[in-house]
Amino acid sequence: MKVSLLVSFLTVLGGLLSGSTLTVSGQAVTGADDPVVTFLRDNPARSAIFLVRNDTTLVSLRPDQLFPLASAVKTMVAIEFAKQAAAGKINAGEVIPLTDTDRYYITNTDGGAHPQWKANLAAQGISKKDSVPLLEVAKGMIRYSSNANTEYLMDRLGLDAINANLRELGLRKHERLMYMVSGLVLYSTTAKQVTLQQVRALSAKAYAARAAAIHQQLKQDVDGSFKKQFIFPDMDLQKLWSDRLTASTVREYASIMQKLNKRTYYKPAVQSYLDQIMEWPFAVNPGNQQVYEHIGMKGGSTAFVLTNALYATTKDGNRSELVVFFNNLTPAESGMLQQKLNSFLINCVQTNRYQKTVAALTN
Repeated sequence: MKVSLLVSFLTVLGGLLSGSTLTVSGQAVTGADDPVVTFLRDNPARSAIFLVRNDTTLVSLRPDQLFPLASAVKTMVAIEFAKQAAAGKINAGEVIPLTDTDRYYITNTDGGAHPQWKANLAAQGISKKDSVPLLEVAKGMIRYSSNANTEYLMDRLGLDAINANLRELGLRKHERLMYMVSGLVLYSTTAKQVTLQQVRALSAKAYAARAAAIHQQLKQDVDGSFKKQFIFPDMDLQKLWSDRLTASTVREYASIMQKLNKRTYYKPAVQSYLDQIMEWPFAVNPGNQQVYEHIGMKGGSTAFVLTNALYATTKDGNRSELVVFFNNLTPAESGMLQQKLNSFLINCVQTNRYQKTVAALTN
């Protein structure tokens, strides 16, 4: 029972919500009655939001406060993938064995994201002879939020190349990306107090180096013997891990979403790959095509963090970029926000709803 409870909380960098779609029916709760609005207004130390509509900033609450990104950081990996694919540095159609990504999968640490991705590949006949095109690995990283795919792509693309985008995009506060699954393994221990003390003492550079060393062990773990030694961290250790995830701000991620949404920053070949990877809501719910010209998003969560960054261009020509971050959540708060966040996102970007929500956040 103890392990079951722990695993249920360990939604390690899992995908965003059941909210795969931003089209809903029925009566919407908007404005000051929206519980997400209430949380944002009542919890300034634990939340931030940045909303832009047609290049005008409508809401900016705690725009420069650092928050752990959780899986929202995978957007940076997707950007580098698109750039390298467009430049011919990698072949997006290259077929790789699924075992190459499985090597970085640790059972029950991703909310079922990696198994769901593989099951979907099989159901659609995309994976053949247990192999898959490289582009599908990138799609699975974003749509399903597979941590194993992320770790694999970080290795293929190179962390230095991925991190070079931070400077190129002018993200001055954004911390450097590091291996994600490997970072969690740092907390796999029975010596809790020793681990807490040792990890807290590590500098950012030393912490990333430890994660990189573990990454190499996972990469070479052909028979899975290294992963079998993994011990689920308790909640105190999970909190320490969550706090040390790569951090950035809502303002910075809104700037990234603007570049993706305006479709002029990257060359067409790069943008084409980004569309295929980021605009997964169209594939999940074809009904979105009736409302949006473009819509892309990436969110993430831990037991304590909930993040989402999205861009949308509606059929009436209005562009919106919305980023909302939460941290230091209780289980009850996390559950409420995950349940209500999808409707809140809709309230912020759809023309007939956004004004009441903006007023409630700014007045």
